[in-house]
Amino acid sequence: MEVTMNEFDIVTVINRPQDQVFAFLVNTDKAPDWNPQVTEARQTSDGPLGVGSTLRYVGKFLGRRFESTSECTDFTPNEKFSTKTTSGPFHLEIENTLSAVDGGTRLATTYRGESRGFVKLAEPVIVRLTKKQFETATENLKALLEAEGT
Repeated sequence: MEVTMNEFDIVTVINRPQDQVFAFLVNTDKAPDWNPQVTEARQTSDGPLGVGSTLRYVGKFLGRRFESTSECTDFTPNEKFSTKTTSGPFHLEIENTLSAVDGGTRLATTYRGESRGFVKLAEPVIVRLTKKQFETATENLKALLEAEGT
C-alpha cells in the first residue's frame, strides 16, 4: 500500500551570495531566529553537518509543544540541504536547493509530509496552516539575511 504525502514548494530569491544563504540555512542554532514554530534546534550528532547527521527540533504547533528528530539526507555545500524526520508528530521531508541568480540566491524548498497522531484527522487544515507557517519562516529567513548585508 502506497502512502500519499502532501507536498508543496516555496521559492524565493534572497539578495545575498549563495554561500552565505547556505551557511545560514544549515546553522541549526539560528533556526529559532527565523522559524516561528521552532523554539530550540541543534545538531545532536558529532562532527560537521552532513549526510547522516541528526538534528533535534523543539517548538509549538497549534498550541501544542512538539519535539522531533531529523536526519540529514542530502548535503551538497552551497547547493542542497535535505532532511527527513525520524520521530515526532509529523513525517516531514524538507529539500532545500540553492542556485545563483542575478543579484542573489534562489532558494527552492520542497516540503513533503504526512500527519501522525492527533493531527491526522484534520490533515487538510494542517497542510494549509503548515504551508503558511513555512512561507512566514522563508520570509523571515530572507529578511534576516538581507539585513545582514546592509
